[in-house]
Amino acid sequence: MEKDCGNMKLIYLASPYTKHPPWIRQLFFELQCKITADLFNRGMYVFAPLVLAHPVASRHDLPPDWEFWKEFDERLLGTCTDLWVLMFPGWEESTGVLAEIDYAQEHNIPVRYVELEEVGIKLPEGICE
Repeated sequence: MEKDCGNMKLIYLASPYTKHPPWIRQLFFELQCKITADLFNRGMYVFAPLVLAHPVASRHDLPPDWEFWKEFDERLLGTCTDLWVLMFPGWEESTGVLAEIDYAQEHNIPVRYVELEEVGIKLPEGICE
């Protein structure tokens, strides 16, 4: 399978999700939608699993956890040229994010750690304490 979409990279956006309360999950979803749109507007191809999974899972009673989404996410990550880890609070302890990083490293997919300021996001202080 062609991985580079011609000359375009296909970026997989990873961020933590499951361990947070619903209102923070919703906030991370909204912010990841904004980041995804901004990247598309800059001419980048992006797959953001949270942008797809959050509305489907929350509206149709699907589990939000990594075990449920693992096979789907790994399948799609395997078609991407890059993994970008959005450094939302909790990313270092996220089962899903850590598994995505491991998968990317095992499959020689470059990993980039993205500070939120790089993508125009500033979270309120103490949001995830």
